[in-house]
Amino acid sequence: MLSSSKRRLAFLLVVLLVVPSVLQVQSSQAETATELLTNGKFDYRIDGWVPYQIDSGGEYDVDSGYLDMWVPQSNPVSGIKEHGIGVRQVVDRGDLTFDLTYSLSIRPEVSHRQSSPSSLMPTLIRSRIKLYTATGDAGSVTFQLIYHFLWEPSELREEEPYTVHFLKPTGTYAWKQFVIDLKKDFEKQFGPSSSYNLERIEICLELAQISVPFSVPHALWDNISLVCEVAAQVTPTPTQTFQSTTSITTATQGPTTTVTASPTFSPEVILGIVALTAVVVISTMALVYVSGRRRRAYPSRPTVLPSPAQRPSATKEGLKIVPASATTTSPRVRVQTIEEFMSLDDKVYAYISDREGEISWSQASRDLRISIDELKASVDRLKKAGRIE
Repeated sequence: MLSSSKRRLAFLLVVLLVVPSVLQVQSSQAETATELLTNGKFDYRIDGWVPYQIDSGGEYDVDSGYLDMWVPQSNPVSGIKEHGIGVRQVVDRGDLTFDLTYSLSIRPEVSHRQSSPSSLMPTLIRSRIKLYTATGDAGSVTFQLIYHFLWEPSELREEEPYTVHFLKPTGTYAWKQFVIDLKKDFEKQFGPSSSYNLERIEICLELAQISVPFSVPHALWDNISLVCEVAAQVTPTPTQTFQSTTSITTATQGPTTTVTASPTFSPEVILGIVALTAVVVISTMALVYVSGRRRRAYPSRPTVLPSPAQRPSATKEGLKIVPASATTTSPRVRVQTIEEFMSLDDKVYAYISDREGEISWSQASRDLRISIDELKASVDRLKKAGRIE
């Protein structure tokens, strides 16, 4: 059996070898989650985003490290048309999938009478996600998911094909973060996403007014993120619970056909599995080597064979030792052990290791049959050699 010090050393060796490899495999899987947006925290002002005006327009500023939109009272309006401002960013790449997680932080700074649908001067704060897809017969469809953060103006908007509205209510004058599973919302309204090939994504942030406000509404945006799983995973990730949404569909669903995807394994995952298996094998071999070396390093004490007079004799009561007479001399047979071939420093090192680093100078001197000065000199040499501390 291994001593406690040997067990701790072996366990530490396994941890040092296995844990980094496991983390490397997990990180290689995590690297498949790709951030698609640029400058989502607005650390570089408006870089990566394209501003646009809604009718008579609005204004924006990014000097505070977040995007601030507002609609001035001086902007002219006509009828009940929307007017305001928006920014957009387009993602156009060939490895897009519907495994999309959209997150953002928002702070509406709007008076109470501007934040309800019954108001005469309602404010609209929303995010549009446009998904440009291609179907198997070379046709193209553009889906639009619109998320409203104050109220949903169902009585004001016209019905649009392949469009769905979601209400994500938030309070005013306070930051709130949302994490949205776009694939879940898409499939809830339009069916399996496997029927389409995603080719392009457009993200829009908008603030709009219906009529002239009595106060200037603001919409503050920050931490805009769109993460896409661009490669298959070996094991399913834990399901994340998203905030429930209320939705109204204003679209007729196009024809879909269910496509069953076959499981695939990325080269990074296969390489990680091979590396982990190799590390486990190496760790096992190292454990066996350490155990064998420690047993050779400090063998058991020399033994003395009993004399014929001391050997057990059989009686009816069982075995017992017959003591030798006073005049009988007991010849001793000396057994030569590996300990005799060890250097003094190796003997001292093995002795210290067997006692987990806690020794008594006097007791160690007696056990090793050397003087205390020789013992201390050997300990100093072991310290200089880095074998003990």
